[in-house]
Amino acid sequence: MKVIVVGSSSGGPRALEDLLSGLPADLQAAVIVIQHLPLTFTISLAERLSKLTKLPLTHMIDGEIIETNHIYIVPGDKHFFITSPDNESRLIDAHGLTHPSINMGFTSVAECFGPETIGVILTGMGDDGTVGAKAIKQVGGKVLAQDEASSVVFGMPRAVQIAGFTDEVLPLDQIAHRLGQLTRKLHDRG
Repeated sequence: MKVIVVGSSSGGPRALEDLLSGLPADLQAAVIVIQHLPLTFTISLAERLSKLTKLPLTHMIDGEIIETNHIYIVPGDKHFFITSPDNESRLIDAHGLTHPSINMGFTSVAECFGPETIGVILTGMGDDGTVGAKAIKQVGGKVLAQDEASSVVFGMPRAVQIAGFTDEVLPLDQIAHRLGQLTRKLHDRG
């Protein structure tokens, strides 16, 4: 199974609208979105985004089984990880770290899906996602980052790029198309 895991923060809701609305209906991957927002806002974000995508989209619940061609929004008051081999999502109460934690989610997906993992770092402040991007690269996955010109805040994409964990840095309006290409390559290979 191919899994795209997306991390975003400041400016992320608008970037997610553009990205998710551009994904093809036959993506052949699950998409997990980790957006830094409080719970009430991730609920409304999921409602808004579900009207813009070609794929079914839900606000993730604990124990949900991750499926291909489905988009999941991680709740704002939880950290996300996934268990294998059953692809069951687990949510734990968020304390301390920026939440939901992009690093935790990226690392968990990388551990379960190895080279079938594609990480996407979108606009956001700080460096959450850098450790997770490293985990994805270590298992042979791919990492895409949004470029500076299309980012509201270039902190997170810059941190991942400076650390050397990006395969490609792209304008926001090219990321959905590129994900379609990458998932087709992974599907053809698998």
